[in-house]
Amino acid sequence: MLVLAYLGADIGISLSGKNPDETQLLATQLLMLAGAGLGLLVAPRLTIEPVQKLLKDTRQVPLNEIMFIATGGLTGLIFGVLLTVPLSLLPSPLREYLPLAVTLVLSYIGTMIFLLHKRNLSDLLRLWRRTSAATSPPGTAPAIGNISSQRYVLDTSAIIDGRIAAIGKTGFLQGTLVVPQFVLNELQTLADSNDDLRRSKGRRGLELLTQMQKDPTLPIEFVDVDISEVPRVDDKLIMLGRQYQCPIITNDFNLNRVAELQGVKVLSMNKLSDAVRPPVVQDQHLEVLIRNEGNARQQGVGYLDDGTPVIVEDARSLIGKRVEVVVTRLHQTHTGRLVFANLSANGKNENRNVR
Repeated sequence: MLVLAYLGADIGISLSGKNPDETQLLATQLLMLAGAGLGLLVAPRLTIEPVQKLLKDTRQVPLNEIMFIATGGLTGLIFGVLLTVPLSLLPSPLREYLPLAVTLVLSYIGTMIFLLHKRNLSDLLRLWRRTSAATSPPGTAPAIGNISSQRYVLDTSAIIDGRIAAIGKTGFLQGTLVVPQFVLNELQTLADSNDDLRRSKGRRGLELLTQMQKDPTLPIEFVDVDISEVPRVDDKLIMLGRQYQCPIITNDFNLNRVAELQGVKVLSMNKLSDAVRPPVVQDQHLEVLIRNEGNARQQGVGYLDDGTPVIVEDARSLIGKRVEVVVTRLHQTHTGRLVFANLSANGKNENRNVR
């Protein structure tokens, strides 16, 4: 506003001449007020709105990309400053404008080079860290910066599920579980719901977090962060995962698909459960080769591909034959799992033929 007011007054004085009359003075004042009013109108669009947009875009950019951009720009700026000395020896007007132009161009080029090759630069940094750790003297304690600081962002569905506490106790996850404030708010909303099912889910999630906070097996961290520009919790989790460069633990299928499309790693407990599910369940039909006699009367013993013994009733006379059986029960021992089965209809027919 002040700049345009000064510019309006300067234009009015220039047009009025050395000895302005009252009309010219009034016109100069009007020009100054018009410049001030125009400046007041356009100032937010030239200052506040660009800064807000820059801050909003910066929140969506991962921290490592910001570091690469800053490092590349600073590198180009250093080369531009070094070239300022020889460029200042050029004749006018090149020596006035060329150093600034070259510095800006080199800073832009450095930024783009670091941004486009960030993956290769990250690999070089990791290789350098591994080399430094390998060449350190034996018995030397590692630096704090080299200690793994893996983080996992917890989704509301993973907390309500409850299995994350048991997984943490097993030691398969190494790092820190991160629970954002907006996830806690969603759990609080569920706990205060009028619906009994939603209320029980919310309370169970809050109780689970309280128990996990007391258990030192897997550290849990509550971060007071919220992304007000994004209304949906799933979108906030994806942005937080990109910013922290860490996986999201969830059971939400849609969040899993959307996050993977945006380059954010997702750990699904349902997929983990399917992966560790026993290969044999009750009432399952199997085809096994009866190899040995069982301990009890008329029992035959076969084996699965992984070496699990299958104890089949009334199959002692079928040793050396491949029969179809039906799993009746599973028994877990300290040495492994035992599968008990009965002959299926086809297996019984073979047994009659043998007799």
